[in-house]
Amino acid sequence: MLRIGLTGGIGSGKTAVAAIFNILGIPVFDADNEAKRIMETDMQLVSEIQKKFGEESYLLGKLNRSFLAQIVFNDPYKLELLNALVHPATISAAEKWMKDKTPPM
Repeated sequence: MLRIGLTGGIGSGKTAVAAIFNILGIPVFDADNEAKRIMETDMQLVSEIQKKFGEESYLLGKLNRSFLAQIVFNDPYKLELLNALVHPATISAAEKWMKDKTPPM
């Protein structure tokens, strides 16, 4: 099965291309949305984020995005640390998702 990764900067057309793929019946894995989802549902990931960034990283079970953004966007090391936690979980979710898909005819 052919796999295509859409990458690019803000405003480069990734969303438009993904929408066209959807119209054509081609399954699309949205890594951004999946990462946001697993940052609130993967309890091991939640625990690791809280350990590294503090209990304030979550409020009432929801990711405290503004708190975390203040930390990681002012410290490249902290951003790298967050990515090191979130990226493997997102890649794992993508691999599971791809395994469950069949290519369009």
